[in-house]
Amino acid sequence: MDYILYNGKIILKNRIQDSGYVTVDGSRIEGVYEGNPDIDTLRKCANVIDVKGKYISPGFIDIHVHGGGGKTFAIGGEESFIIPCRTHAIHGTTSIYPSISSSTAEIMENAIRCFRKAKGHNDKGSYMRGLHFEGPYFSPNQKGAQQECYLRDPVKEEYLGILDMTEDIKRWSCACELPGMEEFAACLKDRGIKASIGHCDATYDEVVKAHAWGFDLITHLYSCCSTIKREKGYRIPGVIESAYLIDDMDVEIICDGHHLPDSLIQFAYKFKGSDRTAIISDALCYAGMDVPNGTAVREDIIIEDGVAKLTDRSAFGGSIATFDKLVRIVLKAGISLVECIKMSSYTPARIMGIENVTGSLEKGKDADIIVFDGSIDINTVIIQGNRIL
Repeated sequence: MDYILYNGKIILKNRIQDSGYVTVDGSRIEGVYEGNPDIDTLRKCANVIDVKGKYISPGFIDIHVHGGGGKTFAIGGEESFIIPCRTHAIHGTTSIYPSISSSTAEIMENAIRCFRKAKGHNDKGSYMRGLHFEGPYFSPNQKGAQQECYLRDPVKEEYLGILDMTEDIKRWSCACELPGMEEFAACLKDRGIKASIGHCDATYDEVVKAHAWGFDLITHLYSCCSTIKREKGYRIPGVIESAYLIDDMDVEIICDGHHLPDSLIQFAYKFKGSDRTAIISDALCYAGMDVPNGTAVREDIIIEDGVAKLTDRSAFGGSIATFDKLVRIVLKAGISLVECIKMSSYTPARIMGIENVTGSLEKGKDADIIVFDGSIDINTVIIQGNRIL
């Protein structure tokens, strides 16, 4: 065995085991056990880690994140992927889906090429499990911090050209009410790509249709999502209401302490539950950095009070939180540690279809393991069997 992590409290999918240890062989978890290993077992292991009563947990899985450590994914070369992955890894994120905002087809194609190059050199960072394109097929009415000049309806020739370049795209967020979206959704489904509703101005009836086409995830619920509106006195529900009415619709929420108050975190948890709710960072390039108020992210986005804002203060522009902070915020909202970790690991893994390989501490799964104390301070990170912290 390559590693034994012992003398810890093990966070399982539905409970915390008060005393136990985890063994790692190569890149996989060899076993999860109660109690402590005997002396012979410890002697046979190359690396023995006494966690001294701390929590042994599956690593965090961030399915929506734009950068970190001063870099934005795909803005630049392969370093624009490697540096954010290293930044997020030391804060407990073991699996990551780099997210690319609305842009030109040329920028999207460059992101694919840079991602491919970076995968071969990302040996000390969060494991990149695939790309997430957030846009450009969005509603201008729900653009948030997306740049309106890039927003457009789906064009078959464009998206087929992008999709034919790679199998690394694992998720695509778009506004489901746009013309041509049914055909686009069918294309994503054929290729096994997660279709997610985001920056969307759809009505409930439109979301129901989109769900039948294969849209089964809401991108950052409450952020840039339509809600109840009135037409000639009649109330028409939107994306937010659809998220709760459609039982098997998954949602993700930004839990950086700014985008959602505790009450809305509690609301999502109460009515969607930990099985259907994933925690995300939606972090920008300054995640993991201490930056002063007024620091520019883009000409129309600044950092202020620990969050990115449009300069006119009309909307947030993304977070600068690392995942350990997200967990602290959700705990502060009154959600238990075991449920919080489920929303940070197993549920995002299940949403992205990788729950058989990661997302929980189980024999045979990838050795994506973190150790933290009661304050969620991370002191050990193992990614696919390689210790990076």
